[in-house]
Amino acid sequence: MESPATSSPVAPGTRPAGGRCRRRTVDPEGTRPSDVVAAFFAAGLAMLGAAAAALVAFVVDGTWWLQWLALHLALLGGVSQLVLGAAQFFVCAFLATTPPSRRLLIAQLAVWNLGTALVAVGIPVADRLLVDCGGGLIGLGLLLFAVSLRAMQRRSLQRARWAVRWYQVSASCLAAGALVGMLLAGGVAWRYGSLLGAHMALNLVGWLGTAIVGTLHTFFPSLTGTRLRFERLQGSTLALWAFGVLAVTASAAFSLDALAVVGWVALAVAAALLATNVLASLRACAEPLSLPARMVALAQGFLVVGLGVAVAAAAIDGAGGPLEPSIRPVLAALLVAGWIGLTVTGSLLHLLAVLARVRHLTRSLPAPRPVLDGVTTALCGVAVVAWALVAIDGLASLAPAALALRVAATVLVGAHVLRAALRVGRSLVPKRVARRSSAPAVR
Repeated sequence: MESPATSSPVAPGTRPAGGRCRRRTVDPEGTRPSDVVAAFFAAGLAMLGAAAAALVAFVVDGTWWLQWLALHLALLGGVSQLVLGAAQFFVCAFLATTPPSRRLLIAQLAVWNLGTALVAVGIPVADRLLVDCGGGLIGLGLLLFAVSLRAMQRRSLQRARWAVRWYQVSASCLAAGALVGMLLAGGVAWRYGSLLGAHMALNLVGWLGTAIVGTLHTFFPSLTGTRLRFERLQGSTLALWAFGVLAVTASAAFSLDALAVVGWVALAVAAALLATNVLASLRACAEPLSLPARMVALAQGFLVVGLGVAVAAAAIDGAGGPLEPSIRPVLAALLVAGWIGLTVTGSLLHLLAVLARVRHLTRSLPAPRPVLDGVTTALCGVAVVAWALVAIDGLASLAPAALALRVAATVLVGAHVLRAALRVGRSLVPKRVARRSSAPAVR
């Protein structure tokens, strides 16, 4: 029951060819859906660990590029690989087909991690060749990702129209964002607006944001054991979100104040449509919420609030308003830490639990612990709010308390993630022992 393909109305391994079905033998030792998650999550967690080390080094040393390195490794090396793995896992499930081949997965991991490493080295030493090669490898990784999605579509007999559309849009945003990033690294003269603002819009709101919003339409109902209440809103959400990304990017690149307001409003309306489905799932849920469900639900609240702040900043100060020194830290706390951070962490906790279960079928998903889960979620929420408040004029005195809250929340959530990762590791040993013990004795 591990492979999503087993839920298909046809035999696994069947693929359409010229309007007819051609049966293909499935290798029982081939790639499994859980292998996709395990490979990308292992690489992503390693990059997140390297990002944490770079951040500690920045706190100790204070060199500017260490802070950039921590952000680069965390978002491109860590979170992006979690998105790549989860996207292919979910598409495999949505389409009820077989996962990508082992060769394709290895190729994606190799080019993505090598490209991330080359950029990480090239920026501090100001080597344009390394940066260009790294950007080219990231582009190749996106192409392989698109090939993987297309191959799963062709193998499937189902037509889930939303299975890949969100991920195709998000990958296109990252490709454009990588090109803008290479221009920034090359020191190109741009007098029309802010390339940095366009780069951030494409990478954070376009790449990560589109993938998150698209995935949650199916993922959050599965977290709460419900169904998507307003399925028809998904098309409007995608259209508004994609238009918002394009409008915000163009307004930042060319200093178009009116377009900036329109773009941020479109994103806010799309977030409200997503929140409508999230709230509907929460109301329909009959069981106690798990910690991942609590964290993901809280994160969508920070999305709505953060986009509201961005709309106000753009209306007051124009296209550059959200990047003003007084507003940028607030948006970083609400959208990066509060929305992306909590959504990715909650999703990671759930998928690690799923991975442990499918690797060792006698285990079940961890039971909700309402008190501890509620305390953990509340601490994360208070830490994000305190982080945002510190950036407001006159509230800088709250900085020590906000830092303490962030450290406490990070330690507590890190303990949950470590526990889930260790559960995955332990689930591998009994399976191998069981395989050996299941061999018939020779008499």
